[in-house]
Amino acid sequence: MKPNVYTLVIGAGMVGSCCALYLQQAGHDVTLIDPHPPGSQTSSGNAATFATYACIPVNHPKLLKSLPALMSGSERPLSVSPGYALNMLPWLFTFLRHCRREHVDHTIRALGALLRHAEAASLPLFQAAGATDLIRRNGTLYLYSDTPSLAAAQNDMDRRRDQGVPISELKTDDLQALEPALAPVFAGGILYHDGFHLHDPQKAVSQLANRFAEDGGEIVCDRVQSIEPAGLDQVRVGMPGNSRVFNNAVIAAGAWSTRIEGSVMDRLPLDTERGYHVMFPDDAPLLTRPVGLADAGLYLSPLGGGLRAAGTVELAGLDAKPNPRRLDYIENAARRALPALSRRGDTWLGFRPTLPDSLPVIGRSSKHPSVIYAFGHHHIGLTLGGITGKLVQQIIDREDPIVDPTPYAAQRFLS
Repeated sequence: MKPNVYTLVIGAGMVGSCCALYLQQAGHDVTLIDPHPPGSQTSSGNAATFATYACIPVNHPKLLKSLPALMSGSERPLSVSPGYALNMLPWLFTFLRHCRREHVDHTIRALGALLRHAEAASLPLFQAAGATDLIRRNGTLYLYSDTPSLAAAQNDMDRRRDQGVPISELKTDDLQALEPALAPVFAGGILYHDGFHLHDPQKAVSQLANRFAEDGGEIVCDRVQSIEPAGLDQVRVGMPGNSRVFNNAVIAAGAWSTRIEGSVMDRLPLDTERGYHVMFPDDAPLLTRPVGLADAGLYLSPLGGGLRAAGTVELAGLDAKPNPRRLDYIENAARRALPALSRRGDTWLGFRPTLPDSLPVIGRSSKHPSVIYAFGHHHIGLTLGGITGKLVQQIIDREDPIVDPTPYAAQRFLS
C-alpha cells in the first residue's frame, strides 16, 4: 500500500477513469479531474464497440492512392479540410510516412499486443462498478459493399488472424440470416466473434467513476492549465485560481492533452480525428449487434437510446464548427444499409485523440518522471482504457509491465 503517494489523473473519460481505478487499487491516493462529468465527452458518443479486433490502423498503404480524392471529402469516409491541412502539413507528412507497409505492420503488432489484454484488463473494472449488465455479447459484423472491396480486405483479415483474432467470413445469405433488416446489397462480410458492445458507453464510464469515488477517490470538476516541476518527484498542477502538488500526474485528457502548458510537457504531434454520430431513436430493434460498413467508414450500433450511426474521420482540428455534410453522409450511408430506418434524432461531434503513427502514447515524459502520458487512442479508447490503466499503474510503480511499453513511448517522436 502507498497511502502517501498522491496521484492526479487528468481526464475522466474511459482511459482516465480506468487509470484512476487501477492506481487506487494499487494504493495511490488518487484525484480525478475533468471540467466535464465523467464519460460525457468523447467516451459518450462513440460506436460503443469493444473492438479487440481493431489492430488495423487508419493510416494504411492503400490510403496513399486515395488521399487526393479525400481532400474534397463530402461523400467519403475520410475528409480533410483543405484550410486545416495547410496548418497540419508536418503532421500529415508524418502520417503519410507511416502508411508504408513496414510502419503499418509495426503498428499492427503494437496494437495487437494491447488488444490481446484489453478484455481481461477491463472486465474486472466493469464488474467492480456493477456495469456488466451494460455489456451485449453478440459479436460484431463487418460488411463490404462489393467483391473488389471484400477481396482487398483479405490481406488485413490475415493480419488480424496473425494477432489471434477469430474471424468467420460470411456470404450474402449469411448476412441476411444474421441481420434480416439489412439491405441485400453487400457482397459479403466477416463476423468478429469476440467483439461486444456497451448498451450505454457514457453510463459505463460514469459507473466506473462512481466506483472510484465510492472507494475514496476524489473527483474534481476543474480544468488543468499547466504542470511545472516541484522537486525531483513532484509536480505542481495549475488550475484557474488554484494549484496543487502531486507525486504523479497522469495526462489522459484525450485530444486536449497537449493543450496543457508547462516545462514538463514534451512537444508531441497530437491532433484529432473528428468523429460524428446520428441517432435514430426508434430503430435499435433493427439490429442485434454492431454492424460496421467498411467502405463507408462507420458503425450501426443498437444502444439504449436508439440505433447509433457513428464514425467517419474528419481532419479539421478542435475548433472548427460541426460539418453538416458529414452528418448527411452518415445518415445517407445508414439508410442505404438499413432501408427501414425511420426519423433522424440527435447528432454529435466528438474528438478522437490522434497521433500520426496510429499508436497511443503511454509512458513517462522525457522532461519529468512524475508526468505520465496516457492519450492518443484514436478510435479504440473504449477498448484500450483498461489495459492502458493497468500499464500506467505498472509504469508508475516500476513493476514488470504486462505489455512491453516501448512502442508507445513518447520518445519515439523526440529523436
